[in-house]
Amino acid sequence: MIKTNLFIGSRYPVDRHKIKATVERVLSEHGTDNAQVDVSIVGIRKITTLNEKYLKHEGPTDVLSFPQHNKGQLQDIPLPEGELIHLGDVIISFPEAVKMAKRFGKMVDAQICFYLEHALLHLLGYHHDDH
Repeated sequence: MIKTNLFIGSRYPVDRHKIKATVERVLSEHGTDNAQVDVSIVGIRKITTLNEKYLKHEGPTDVLSFPQHNKGQLQDIPLPEGELIHLGDVIISFPEAVKMAKRFGKMVDAQICFYLEHALLHLLGYHHDDH
């Protein structure tokens, strides 16, 4: 089972079903079928605060991911029957998604799901320098 916990500000019109379907597709494609992920859609102030506090990068960004485990560790974690492994948290900036969707001629939900897929790969242990 794959569980997606969504935390979306009421002023951000997003397709919750599409977000959950993206999580399920990406995790299933990578052999993870017993997990949960927290996904938050936030504004500029929140993503800027998180980016500066945890990554020490100045200013806003489009997406952040905070994995709970290191690459290769997921299979080694013993869980009681029926328990889901918490992969981590994904935080997406709605205003940045809107800006980039306009720039690339995409729907905002498609841009959000693009960021989500990228972040999920980080939660699974893939990084920019991996081949």
